[in-house]
Amino acid sequence: MRIRTAAKTLLCLLSLTITAHPARAQELPQECKDAMEIRSPQGQVDMFTRCLDSRRLSGENKATTLKQRAVAYMHLGRHQFALDDLNEAIKLKSDDSDSYYLRGFAYRALGQHRKAIEDSNRAVGLDPGFAAAYANRAFAHKALGNTGQAKSDAQRAQALDPSVKVPWF
Repeated sequence: MRIRTAAKTLLCLLSLTITAHPARAQELPQECKDAMEIRSPQGQVDMFTRCLDSRRLSGENKATTLKQRAVAYMHLGRHQFALDDLNEAIKLKSDDSDSYYLRGFAYRALGQHRKAIEDSNRAVGLDPGFAAAYANRAFAHKALGNTGQAKSDAQRAQALDPSVKVPWF
């Protein structure tokens, strides 16, 4: 059940990440545009890698492409590779709540719950209305036995977005 929920969450993340900035997609090299059309996570990793290797990206476009590849890596269960991409994306754009949320999600998948909480805190600090970041923090707190904080975060996440998945208590 937990794997199915994580997979659904990642599918939502992927679709949000890919469609978040359609105007910017016009600025991307063709390899990057093509990668956004592929539904196979491995195919996306390959195309985003080709796009990044073209060295025609910089700044925000490169950070966005790294995030997209990180989500594809997470679909494949390759969370350490996702962390590497997200670390680089954060170096390029340190004020992006999505990058911190995604990195927190990857940390949680690797069982590094304290780091997941730290990154969820950063995401919420940048975007106080980020329901998924509260939910991620709730799951991490629950895993660490911090039931009170987990419940509080789960309630906040649900208040912001009733469709967000939160832990059961």
